Amino acid sequence: MENKTYNLQRGLKSRHLTMISIGGTIGTGLFLASGNVVSKAGALGGPIAYLAIGILVYVLMKGLGEMSTFMPIPGGYTTYSGLFVHPVLGFMVGWNLCINGFLGLGAEIVGGGMILNQFFPGIPPVAFCIGLSLLILMLNMIDVKSYGEAEFWFAGIKVVAIIIFLIVGVLMVFGLIGNQGFIGLSNWSSDSMFPHGFAAVILMMTGVIWSYLGVETVVVAAGEAEKPQHNVPRAINTIFFRILIFYVGSVTVMGLVVPYENVSVLSNGYAGLFEMAGIPGAATIMNIVILTSLASAANSIVYALSRTLVALSKEGKAPKALSKVNKRGIPVNAVILTLFLGQVSLITSFVSPDKVFVWLISIAGFNTLLGWFGSFLAHYRFRKWLVANGGSVDKLKFKMGTYPIPTIICLAALIAIAIYTAYSADTRFSFYIGAPMLVLYFIIGTYLSKKGKLQEPDYKPYLEAHIDETEIK
Repeated sequence: MENKTYNLQRGLKSRHLTMISIGGTIGTGLFLASGNVVSKAGALGGPIAYLAIGILVYVLMKGLGEMSTFMPIPGGYTTYSGLFVHPVLGFMVGWNLCINGFLGLGAEIVGGGMILNQFFPGIPPVAFCIGLSLLILMLNMIDVKSYGEAEFWFAGIKVVAIIIFLIVGVLMVFGLIGNQGFIGLSNWSSDSMFPHGFAAVILMMTGVIWSYLGVETVVVAAGEAEKPQHNVPRAINTIFFRILIFYVGSVTVMGLVVPYENVSVLSNGYAGLFEMAGIPGAATIMNIVILTSLASAANSIVYALSRTLVALSKEGKAPKALSKVNKRGIPVNAVILTLFLGQVSLITSFVSPDKVFVWLISIAGFNTLLGWFGSFLAHYRFRKWLVANGGSVDKLKFKMGTYPIPTIICLAALIAIAIYTAYSADTRFSFYIGAPMLVLYFIIGTYLSKKGKLQEPDYKPYLEAHIDETEIK
């Protein structure tokens, strides 16, 4: 008897998409990595690094939004590079995203282990890594609507925590809270704003890029969203506002209140600020919030990667078994593989967690460059592809303004960051690990392409809906 085939389900509502786009991003990249960025780039250099990459991310999401509103499919983030540019690039971007996601997942789990180790120093971090992994596995085995609901509330906790952090921080700057009196701009001195020069700001941008990894989850989720042509643009249009508030705003407040030399991966500026404010137990509560955030971000990574593996499998870029979906709409094999490979976090049993954390975010930050480069290039080629296939730019439900100038500028910026990463002695090791991985993806992808293994995704229903101006259900 033939097994019944199940498909992914459109169970995500507009509010789920909005919170997923926040929740997938706010995790170790903001709460822990920001301490590392501020300590190296400085009290003003840190916010500048987050703002520069934030602008780049906004342009990225506008382009992805244009493509995903036209063709809302699971794993679209990787499919677009293969369809609009070349199948080999799609293979490279897809597997790079997966390997990168496994590293990112490992970093989130390591971050959670570090926080829990502060509460329970007698238990080795590796035990917490295993425990968190099992929790995330359980969360991803529920249906997609339950995942969206859980992520909605998890992200809500993060948003409330950051807003409270901003309010307390601003009050401390004016001396209304804490014992420091009026702080003002006293922590923005010639020594603290750029302690290691502006070159350190550029250097830290690789780590900052990793901080934004996950923002594209909303594009992956478009394939399981209700009314994607209406809900996806709504989620994307608020992204820049969120970047300014949650990233640039909170890192700026951190640099104003907490001396830059007092923050690091382990001594994150968020808990440190509440401690300085003299609020009883606030630092502990903030660490609990951070822990919730890490679990939420890891949950989003597993969701995004499992759906990406489904897309790769359907296009002949991954084993067929990974596209199997159960009756609840969960790609079980893809979820299990994602979590299994995410166990790179177990390196913490041999090396200190903070070192492993910095290694993982450095490599993941460099590798993210390819994924973003592929997306910018896909968007640059998308409109030409659309017109060549009988479509019309005027009929697009969501368009990025001033095309193609921002896309071209961002492509050049990514190339410059990659070159500088290879040039600098501090980040060269991430280049030495990341660059050979990209070459390997290219070789395998080219081989599969020549053998005719890479299949074109079924874009015709979306093209017809676009030409006929009908809504995608």
